[in-house]
Amino acid sequence: AQAWSVEDFSVPAHLWRTFLDVMMGFKLVTLHIATYAAAERLIPVTDRRILAREGQHALVQLRRNVTPEQGVGLTEEDSPAESSALLDSANLLTGTDSDSFFSRGNVLPIVARPFGFNHWAPQTDETGGAWWFSPRSGDAEFQLRCTHQPSPWIGDYGHFLIKAAADGNPYRFGDWQSALKPQLLHASLHGGTDDRFKADFKMTPSMHGAILMVAFPKRQRNELQFHLDAGMWNEESKAAFGYTTVNGGGATNFKMHIAVQSPEGTTWALSDNVATLSFPSTPAAQQRTVRLATSFISAKQALRNLEDELGGKEFKAVLAETKREWTNLLSRARVEFRNASRSKVFYTNLQRSLLYPRFLQEKSEDGSWIHYSAATGQVKSGPAVADEGFWDAYRAHYPMLSLLYPDKLGELMNGWVNGYLEAGWLPTWASPGQRNCMVGTMGDCSLADAIVKSVQGFVSGFNMQAAFNAIRKDAFETPDDGALAQDLGRPALQFYMEKGYVPSDHPDVEARAGQQSAALTLNYKVADSCVARAARALGKHEESNLLMQRSTNHQNFDSATNYFRPKRMDGSWDGELDPIEWGHGFTEGNAMHYRFYAPHDVAGLAKLHGGKAKLCSRIQEMFSSSGDFHVGTYGQEIHEMREAAATGFGQYAHNNQPVHDILYIAAAAGCKTLAHRYLREVMAKLYRSDSWSGDEDTGEMSSWYVLSSLGLFSLLPGSDDLVLGSPEVSKAVLKVPGRPPITIEAPDNSDSAFYVHGVMLNGRELHGPSVEYSKLAHTGGTLTFRMSDKPLSGS
Repeated sequence: AQAWSVEDFSVPAHLWRTFLDVMMGFKLVTLHIATYAAAERLIPVTDRRILAREGQHALVQLRRNVTPEQGVGLTEEDSPAESSALLDSANLLTGTDSDSFFSRGNVLPIVARPFGFNHWAPQTDETGGAWWFSPRSGDAEFQLRCTHQPSPWIGDYGHFLIKAAADGNPYRFGDWQSALKPQLLHASLHGGTDDRFKADFKMTPSMHGAILMVAFPKRQRNELQFHLDAGMWNEESKAAFGYTTVNGGGATNFKMHIAVQSPEGTTWALSDNVATLSFPSTPAAQQRTVRLATSFISAKQALRNLEDELGGKEFKAVLAETKREWTNLLSRARVEFRNASRSKVFYTNLQRSLLYPRFLQEKSEDGSWIHYSAATGQVKSGPAVADEGFWDAYRAHYPMLSLLYPDKLGELMNGWVNGYLEAGWLPTWASPGQRNCMVGTMGDCSLADAIVKSVQGFVSGFNMQAAFNAIRKDAFETPDDGALAQDLGRPALQFYMEKGYVPSDHPDVEARAGQQSAALTLNYKVADSCVARAARALGKHEESNLLMQRSTNHQNFDSATNYFRPKRMDGSWDGELDPIEWGHGFTEGNAMHYRFYAPHDVAGLAKLHGGKAKLCSRIQEMFSSSGDFHVGTYGQEIHEMREAAATGFGQYAHNNQPVHDILYIAAAAGCKTLAHRYLREVMAKLYRSDSWSGDEDTGEMSSWYVLSSLGLFSLLPGSDDLVLGSPEVSKAVLKVPGRPPITIEAPDNSDSAFYVHGVMLNGRELHGPSVEYSKLAHTGGTLTFRMSDKPLSGS
């Protein structure tokens, strides 16, 4: 079979994919591809083996030469070494040594499929509340938790535990830390002081379930126990069916159903909240496989998910599928660093950024997607997503997805649009339903960006008009009391539209946003600017112009102090300014953290501060000042205050999201020396192999690093501009299916040569502070950074 060159290739993508799938059903297929570039573009790297290159031509052998019964995908034996290296680079324990007092990430060591319906993690502590895992717990009782906890501050829902015991004695964790990988949890279990009790436990996930392989010792009665916090079990047709009603909030009529398939020769003992699967004593050691799946819809659907994803499959085949799914996504970015150990930091962050938000859809009997709606409690058609807050994620997570995973971005947007259609408002923090957490409608920016890129032809798979309706509603419609009670829509929107700011003493603000009115004003303006760009892309110029005017009307900037400040309804400033006082108008921060929060209007921000030189000087002042803080209206010291002081960058509190755009504002404003120096220092000092500088927050902090290490950052979703930073990579190759590859080069990069003296795209000098996303997505090519150990004169 011969494929056309990239330039002439016009067969619809779904037909080409079908052709490949048919070809892969044969034992051996070799394709003659007219150009080597076409081979790279048209056949995923994990599906091909390049046999030979004949000039520009390529002979390609398809890799998936197995029958459906054998399982499709890479296997442990034939997977490339580079695939294992990518997965081994992701350290699942990074950021887990955290608690409520001090966060080094506040994350869990999650084993899952990308954007997985379920997450799985070892539980080491039953008394820690939301902090139920600690890497310091060495000899803890073995407990594997199925979890949906996006953050300890949000909590868990739909969770249950799997335990193991021998002759009634619980097994304990042995050497498990070395075998936590994105695709696998492998734990050596022991019985404490009794050497007779030793077992080997492996788990690999499917999208809605998991397959367990347990090697039990001989002459012992072994058992697996499935524990529910709230719910019940029953037995039917050699399987146990249970459900849990544990729900942290925001969901109507919630149940998670569980189906556990029992192997031959095993028996069930059921109580209301514990199902015990017993394995009889045998004269020889035994290895047994247990399959299970879950559903938010019904027990019947849980069984369907089990049969669809795990039915008839051996552990090895499911592990290979999981490994392949992760490899396909992680391999879109191939990176090189002068310091090779930084590759582990990169892939730890990239893997972490692909866990959230989670897909909640399930496959119906006819093969279509359906989902439980947390807003209505009913079963609805199409996809659904949950477990992410836009206040965090809009800044870096979704921009990173748009760069490397635009196909996934379209699917995720489809889920968020369905959430809007079912709830009547776009969720701001869904887990699985709307939570009263954080302020603003920052999902407007993420949907606006997807709309703009959809118009450009780079993102698809969602209802663009419904998406615009959702963000337009946030921008123009005042929410009623019911919506406000759920943190949906914008409090005091009418006042803001008339006066240009959100007043601190407005009744709705006092009730719903407390001491956050200044930050809320800035959030509204950023969101307005995003929505304006989506409106302009759709040809709605009148609305676009109005929103742009609203976004640049900086009514809460005090020219006497050069700070944004909270304002009352009568136009007076609310209280005295203390730049390092937390709260008093600001969300999880102080006036200095929000001093430059106008990423949508860098030129206007410079003008407010009296020009570029003064803006650069004041950003430098932020880094040069002490890390002192006053607890302010928070009334007590919270963990973000302690972490901010510990970062060592003055008032630049990178441990939390409000400052994450400041260095790119500096770069866009022309403060390049400042931006390049601190970008590299922040990456080197605050992104380590074992921790982050604060709450990682469902992929946002990880995505900041991924983008920054590549030297690119989206300062404003909906804009076509990617601001140029100082890349940490010496080389990166980005390969997104359906797009030409992008190569990023910084050949003279080093720990001391971090100043950028120029950037070229395909040999042509870029003269501004940014490069167009659309140009990279459409033409690809090579982005070359010229690095030096000396600052660029005049910057």
